[in-house]
Amino acid sequence: MRVIVDNDICTGCGLCASICPDAFDMSNEGKAVPRHKSIPSWYEQEYQNAADNCPENAIKIYCQV
Repeated sequence: MRVIVDNDICTGCGLCASICPDAFDMSNEGKAVPRHKSIPSWYEQEYQNAADNCPENAIKIYCQV
């Protein structure tokens, strides 16, 4: 699985980093930055939780083929 944060719509609220501190950091510009581009299997639920709770729907999770 892959994760992408759309920085054009991310408002930098920090909810993802507070919900899943092992999965997200905040950049100097105040935008969410995933710690992994390819999500390790043991973090899949954390990333999904952050995506599900993002108020701007800026976090997208894709299945890799």
